[in-house]
Amino acid sequence: MGAQLSVTEGASGTPGSERERSAGAARAKARHRTPVLHRLAVLGSLVRIGGLRTVVAAGSLCVLASVIPAGALAATGPQNSSPPAVAGTARDGSLLKAHKGRWSGTGPITYAYQWYECAGSGEDCASIEGATRSTLRVAHGDVGQTLAVTVRATDSEGSTALMSAPSAVVLGLAPKRRHAPTLTGVDEDGQVLSVSGGTWLGTPPLALEYRWETCGHGTSCTIIAGATSSTYRVGTSQIGSKLRAIVTASNAEGSAAAISKASGKIAAGPPVNVGAPAISGSLREGATLTASPGAWVGTPPFSDAYQWVRCGVLGGGCEQISGATQSTYSLGAADVASTIAVRVTTGNAQGAATAESPETNPILALLPENTLAPSISGLLQDGQLLTVATGTWTGTQPISFSYQWQICNPLGGSCSNITGATGETLSLSPADIGSTLQVIVKATNSAGTTTITTPITGLITGLLPKNTALPSISGLLQEGGLLSVASGTWTGSQPITYTYQWQLCNSLGQSCSNITGGTGETLGLLAADIGSTVDVIVTATNAAGATSVTTPASELISGLLPKNTVLPSISGLLQEGALLSATSGSWSGTEPITYSYQWQLCNSLGQSC
Repeated sequence: MGAQLSVTEGASGTPGSERERSAGAARAKARHRTPVLHRLAVLGSLVRIGGLRTVVAAGSLCVLASVIPAGALAATGPQNSSPPAVAGTARDGSLLKAHKGRWSGTGPITYAYQWYECAGSGEDCASIEGATRSTLRVAHGDVGQTLAVTVRATDSEGSTALMSAPSAVVLGLAPKRRHAPTLTGVDEDGQVLSVSGGTWLGTPPLALEYRWETCGHGTSCTIIAGATSSTYRVGTSQIGSKLRAIVTASNAEGSAAAISKASGKIAAGPPVNVGAPAISGSLREGATLTASPGAWVGTPPFSDAYQWVRCGVLGGGCEQISGATQSTYSLGAADVASTIAVRVTTGNAQGAATAESPETNPILALLPENTLAPSISGLLQDGQLLTVATGTWTGTQPISFSYQWQICNPLGGSCSNITGATGETLSLSPADIGSTLQVIVKATNSAGTTTITTPITGLITGLLPKNTALPSISGLLQEGGLLSVASGTWTGSQPITYTYQWQLCNSLGQSCSNITGGTGETLGLLAADIGSTVDVIVTATNAAGATSVTTPASELISGLLPKNTVLPSISGLLQEGALLSATSGSWSGTEPITYSYQWQLCNSLGQSC
């Protein structure tokens, strides 16, 4: 038997209170490592350590080597003749008892105890806080360790402490049922039964495993494949049977099983939703949504009823949609910017239950879509008013429209915006003549904008010049006179340009013919024109074409009377018998000019001729 070492000290031990333990829980303890405890291997003898008197027996032991005042070293105390020992089975949960050994001393001897937990080899001991009685309930945390107890004997002379040899290594405790597992839940098809794990003795950690069984008449039970959770949802096939659960607890020491009491007979049950209804389909106005009823358990057959609800854009605030009671629902304009959910009520002979799908994302508006192209109406002519029709559109209402008129080349290409032309109408101007037009129409709603362009128009024409006041001729109708023509008054697309053709006509203003070179606004009259009349063909031209009108014929063109510019003269010898000659002088006037003569005889003063 292992010998013990005792140390005499000058202070007595203080008894502690009984430890409180909970079944299966690790012991709460505090390790106090001080220079007090040392594990020594010694021979049976009396030794002195640090000046202290010790009693030693052969074996492995702990010795108290406290620093004690020198005056105390002479004190004596109880003497041990048989060392303390630990009695009992070193196993988790068992009760160990300290045998104090045999002591002798002066007067009555009192005893105090302190239990220690040591390494498996019996070394490196630490005191167990509060373990100061003569008995110790082995705790879960002691498994794999050894336990020892120090007995302090005190008499009138002093006290002596001596530690026992360590116990065997503490063994774990295999699981042992304390309270059976119990079932909770409703004994109906589709309902969930739960089993508690029960309560167990044994060294933790304990692992619990579950199995469920279906039981018929008597004790005939069948394992339910895959049912290994602490809960089990009752199936239709188990109606009329009972259910029970088997809980197996395992630890490093082994395992044990406990069986719950059986449930009542499983009855048919109302529908229970185990998977929420769902909605599929495009989340856009005009699309059709389809509801799946979700997953249900309970006793078939089932019937499903639907009610679609409209909710706020952020969810919540749902209201039933009148008449929406089918498994499908067509989204309308009222659903845009809302979320949609469906409530499914499933019933059977035992009752009914309602489950609601998650709300969808917000319903999107439907982009405007053109089904009949926009068009331009009106007369394609300068000064006319054109109008664009938007055509026909589908999409989420309201739809607003904007316009941009464009002018294009005669082939309908190279189109460019007409500044400021953004209304439904456009007034044509001369600048548009010879071009084509189109309109960009934009349809906009809450979903966005769709753009479409009208077909190209035909060419824009001008207004032909139209005379509203005849042209006229002014000037002196006489040889050498300069005549002018006024173009008169005209309407039509501007600009209008004018050309002229003078004509020479007979005295009646008829049988007119063009005067070569007579194409200006003025005409100088010639002698050849005397006795004739003239008119002018005025041609007004613009982008639309040309229009001609003729002035009224003029009056007769007259000649210029002869006009003397150098007087006639007489030449010759002024003497009887002489021959005088007269010169005609110089004359202007319409050619040809012919001359006739009349000689006159006058007085000496050149008078009374």
